[in-house]
Amino acid sequence: MINDNPARVASPESPVEPDLRKLKYDFLHNYLDTDNTDSAFHEALEDRIFESGLIHHWLRKLYTHKADQVQLDMQDLLTDFVSDYIEAKL
Repeated sequence: MINDNPARVASPESPVEPDLRKLKYDFLHNYLDTDNTDSAFHEALEDRIFESGLIHHWLRKLYTHKADQVQLDMQDLLTDFVSDYIEAKL
């Protein structure tokens, strides 16, 4: 019989939690780099934009002196939506 040497026994590894920040960043950039408009994410994003009336708001704002704000609003919405979407899926 061979006795175990406690000094040679590996300690159990702790579970690795996903890096949410990197996951969200990668998801956003993969979404923006593709032209896939048939994904569940894209449909959910469209629903959010149209149901909340943001599309109408942004179109009206495009013809004012605040037109530059539309792109920033869209970026903020997309970032927040990706964050919520990823957290809901995990």
